[in-house]
Amino acid sequence: MARAHLGERRGRGQAAVLIVLLAVLAGVFVWKFSIVADPIRQAVQDLGLSAEEDSESGDPVSGGGYDGGLAKEGLHIADRLQRRPRPPIAKPDPSVVEERCGCALGDWCGRYEAQTPIPAKAPPLGDRQCLWGNDTTAQCNWVGVCDGMMGWCRCPAGWNGDDCSRRMRRPCSQAWRTAGFEPYQEPTDPGKWGLTLACTDYCDQDIAHCYCNETFAYGRIPADPGDRPGTPPKRPGRPIAHYCRRNTGWDGKKSDFGAVNPELLYGDKGWCVAEEPEYRCPCILDGVGGSKCEIQHEAFCPNQCNGHGECQLGFCKCHEGWWGHDCAYRTAGTPWTPGMEEGERPWLKPFVHTPAAREPAEGATRRRPLIYVYELPPMYNALMLQYRVAKDDCTHRVFNEQNESYTPFLWLYQPETGIHEMLLQSEHRTLDPEEADYFYLPVYASCAIWPVLYSNDFPYFHGGPAAQRTHGATNMFMEVQSWVRSHFPYWDRNGGRDHIVLTVHDEGSCWLPAVLRPAIVMSHWGRTDVNPPAGTGYDADTYSNEVRHPVWQPEGHLSKLGEFPCYDPSKVTYILGGRIQPENARYSRGTRQFLANISEAEGWWDKYRIHVGAGSPPGGPGDYSECMARSVFCLALMGDGYSSRFDDAVLHGCIPVIVQDGIELTWHSLLDIPAYSLRVPQADMARIPQILQAVPQEDIARMQANLAKVWRRHIWTGYRPYGEQVKAMLAERRQSAEQYAVLSQPAPLADYDPAEDDALATLMQWLYSRLDDLGAHAPPPKPGAAPKKAAKAKAAGSEEDEAAAEAEQFRLKEEGAEQGAEGGKEEGGAEEA
Repeated sequence: MARAHLGERRGRGQAAVLIVLLAVLAGVFVWKFSIVADPIRQAVQDLGLSAEEDSESGDPVSGGGYDGGLAKEGLHIADRLQRRPRPPIAKPDPSVVEERCGCALGDWCGRYEAQTPIPAKAPPLGDRQCLWGNDTTAQCNWVGVCDGMMGWCRCPAGWNGDDCSRRMRRPCSQAWRTAGFEPYQEPTDPGKWGLTLACTDYCDQDIAHCYCNETFAYGRIPADPGDRPGTPPKRPGRPIAHYCRRNTGWDGKKSDFGAVNPELLYGDKGWCVAEEPEYRCPCILDGVGGSKCEIQHEAFCPNQCNGHGECQLGFCKCHEGWWGHDCAYRTAGTPWTPGMEEGERPWLKPFVHTPAAREPAEGATRRRPLIYVYELPPMYNALMLQYRVAKDDCTHRVFNEQNESYTPFLWLYQPETGIHEMLLQSEHRTLDPEEADYFYLPVYASCAIWPVLYSNDFPYFHGGPAAQRTHGATNMFMEVQSWVRSHFPYWDRNGGRDHIVLTVHDEGSCWLPAVLRPAIVMSHWGRTDVNPPAGTGYDADTYSNEVRHPVWQPEGHLSKLGEFPCYDPSKVTYILGGRIQPENARYSRGTRQFLANISEAEGWWDKYRIHVGAGSPPGGPGDYSECMARSVFCLALMGDGYSSRFDDAVLHGCIPVIVQDGIELTWHSLLDIPAYSLRVPQADMARIPQILQAVPQEDIARMQANLAKVWRRHIWTGYRPYGEQVKAMLAERRQSAEQYAVLSQPAPLADYDPAEDDALATLMQWLYSRLDDLGAHAPPPKPGAAPKKAAKAKAAGSEEDEAAAEAEQFRLKEEGAEQGAEGGKEEGGAEEA
């Protein structure tokens, strides 16, 4: 019986759709994405960047753009807005199509492998200095890192300003402010409820973390006021996390401020007093461990600061001569050298890999697409990590006390740090935006939504307490888009079509501001109706509520979202057993509750061997993973928004049964999903047993065979640390294959390249296939492609038309050369469909 468990390329100017998963089996690390891009080009007149001629040298320089700090001649803004012709993309390689493109839709697959590699280039070097003089150790007030291209400082938590000299405090607020623009700073009253980071002892106001105060033997003693900024405390002190707060007020009366008897904290044998306390508070801050929080260990930073910086809770304090979000950039005169991963910190080696930062070997080549990862201000990524409540929040990996890495099991939105780190380490990364095909915006908005915006009164992204979490995230994205346009010319050069943004909270890009809709939007949630009401069961994430406040947000909220579906299949896109919650009627649109109730009332397990619910069925096999692997069909239901059940099923070889009306699933425009799944309308949920029983065995066999062709595109083993785990697993499997062979079963898959045709490779293959349509050097949309914006497209000017004509002449010339080449093999062999 069936057993179910919860669990084109098209013409230029047209759109394609694609939804991707991010899944890592090793740590129950499953993610999904959809990507949406709008082929609308903004007018060049909107450019938020100035340009001027250097009156002394005559060299053209940009007025605030990237090249002004390069150790080479700058480019005038007009030059940087022009598209320079590039070779057209290759035609699909027939052998790749036959061997590796099973269930692929259209002709995107096989093109990437057929391209002619391009020469590798040395990374650009920066030569600008920041404030506080020529002493590089003193630049940025000793606490920040000088951006050698832009000449401004990247500041850690607690500091702000172009030179990091302005204090930016984050008090341990007990409540949200009711007026003004400064964070709530009133003294904490333990007799009342408090926000997550409220504190009655010593508050580190850089990050709002609470410690025993200095009057106790194990209290925190800060550096002296006269010490230079960044000086560590004289005594670190023991932390008092929100799990560990006192449960009485100053008057001794019980309160809901915390859950711990004050005697266990401050008594003779208390946490803050005794060398061996009877009660121990958890050590939840990243970089701190041990039974008494006495062990300092490595903290998480993307790419671990390239081995050339100290990781401070997610912020890289780069060594002298190095800079950038992951310390990948060098100043002129600083040679490339191996980092600490090759010396005193060997535990970093699996997580440090920056080919874009190295000097290329003679004759070295690389493949497109080339992706530039923006060096955004730390407020939009690194500070979110410094502000997070616990080490397991927001990250896809952390270190323990032995500096061993592990995958947190509690965080379901890891793609923000995961995708960011994959791109930082990718051979497709470029440090020179002038040669980039695409531009990635590393914004940790999901981390901002939870836990940052709900644990404290700062930051709030100008929504104030009137705004809910997703409203604040909308404002955060608007700030980022504004910053990018005012500091770089690349958004306006192509109307944002070549920019990539990630949204991975419950309801994906439903709350994304309209100003970012022209970009390629990576999202897990494929909801296709326009301006739908929020489907979450959690009030704080109801993005469809209007928010208007005369001080904090007089402009309102809903107008920022525009008239867009969360996921639009007509646009260009790419991507990337559970709870029932019977008490929450809005959760999963009621599908889980309905199926759990009817399956129990009608005895589906006994009659049909169909189980719906948390945990294993009565007398059923093992855990969640084993249940799915043993099942023929697995239900793919929604949650508050996205759910990983579809991808879980694919990775376990179980045929997904999709019950999600109006929702598209992972890779739905790239892969023939109906070839390896079933879809049941919500109106037919009561008939699921009969529907599954009616599926012919030959159809089941066909879908299972197709699952074998596509499952690797649903897992991110191209990410180096996970790829190494897969290689170790395969080696172990090869060694034991003969000893434990079961003759009645096919031999297990024991040898393959984890990076070949995984989700990351699929993403790069698709991006390459769209270079002529979306890439930075693609021509603008043809007339009529975006009629609502035709006037703006025309206003872009004759320079763009000339560039487009040059690109078209180049393409025709190349195609003519191909036709004359022997066998037509130079750029791939297959005729374009």
